[in-house]
Amino acid sequence: MSNASKLQSRAPASPVPPRLTAVAAEYDVCVVGLGATGARIAAAASARGLDVAGFDQRADAVARFNRADVGSDAELIDQIEDGLADGHLRAFDGAARAKQYIICAGPELRVDGRLDTTALDRAIETTLDAVEPGNLIVLEASAQPGTLRSKVAERLEEIGLEPGVDVFVAVASSGNGGPALVGGMTPACTERAADFYRELLDEAVLVTSAESCELVRLAETAYREVNAAFANEVSNVCSHLGLDVWDVLSLARVVTGAPIARPGPGPADARARIDPELFASACAHDTPLTRSALELNAMQPARVVTEVRSVARRFVKPTIACLGLSYGAEGRLNQSPAVRVAEMVAREGLGEVLVVDSSVEHCPVDGAALVSLDRALRTADIVVLLTPDPAFESAPRELYARPCVIDTLGLLSRDTRRLT
Repeated sequence: MSNASKLQSRAPASPVPPRLTAVAAEYDVCVVGLGATGARIAAAASARGLDVAGFDQRADAVARFNRADVGSDAELIDQIEDGLADGHLRAFDGAARAKQYIICAGPELRVDGRLDTTALDRAIETTLDAVEPGNLIVLEASAQPGTLRSKVAERLEEIGLEPGVDVFVAVASSGNGGPALVGGMTPACTERAADFYRELLDEAVLVTSAESCELVRLAETAYREVNAAFANEVSNVCSHLGLDVWDVLSLARVVTGAPIARPGPGPADARARIDPELFASACAHDTPLTRSALELNAMQPARVVTEVRSVARRFVKPTIACLGLSYGAEGRLNQSPAVRVAEMVAREGLGEVLVVDSSVEHCPVDGAALVSLDRALRTADIVVLLTPDPAFESAPRELYARPCVIDTLGLLSRDTRRLT
């Protein structure tokens, strides 16, 4: 039976209320937001044999999901393709009637770097419009502590649905390499959500309060932001003292055992700035460390350009190759520190600018040319490594011997130190 026939076979006997726009009458799960987290949860649920409806306000996201265009994770792609083929999984441009709603659409970063909660607010509104007695609503998206209470639980009460009695509401954090964490508004909410996640993930689930779960979601990423800021600070000190930062950090890790991060041209994943921003804004007067880390990391692109500018003075008009622009499995460019570096280099007219990134079809940097890695390494006077693309690290070392290389990530460094 085709996917269309299977969907038609599930059509409701009575008309779906106007506020519900999906074609199916009821699913086991409706995943609201089909980004990385939503796609993972939808795939996991369908692999468990649950009937899953995906919803995203972005028409292009719905279309990509329905053709399993979700990045480069082969296992995830296979799960989604299997779910689409057997009719357990489908994405729509409206919310479905379902037993469980998993909200995965989180805040975004604006062009100016400020947080935009529009997508999260709309996802919550859409879910509340579709919810019915007996439903479970889980917020599996980064949000300020208190969001579940103020934007979900209290508004459910306003429409006559009591959390823990009529509906069940909780926060969850999963997919971080450890056990899932679940926190509900009431013990009954926590129990219902924990039971669902045990079925979904087939692994241990830790439980806590809703606000604690919201904060835990943010704390781990905020810690990584602070760690990255310290690594960048070490890099800046090494530059001032004329020391090899990769040698210093290698020694520090061996001698102290401290898990110090690697420096870089800015946040390794600009999306990861969202959680530290939420963490810092949760209690503005008591988070100076996180705020300082965000500010220091935001300055890194300008520091890289300063180094490029210094090296460029050795040439009349150098050819400068920026290796890597996008980040993450989805090849994102928004808020990419590598794009900022390339744009500043091109805008200052420091030389002819080449960019290399196999995941983009058109050069997003005005005044720069998109070229192959081989051409860049063979023609550039200055090479700037900006993203951890395995192709850059595996390229023959002799190709890096001629140009001046600014390795912002230490991709070419070899940690050959041995204890004696």
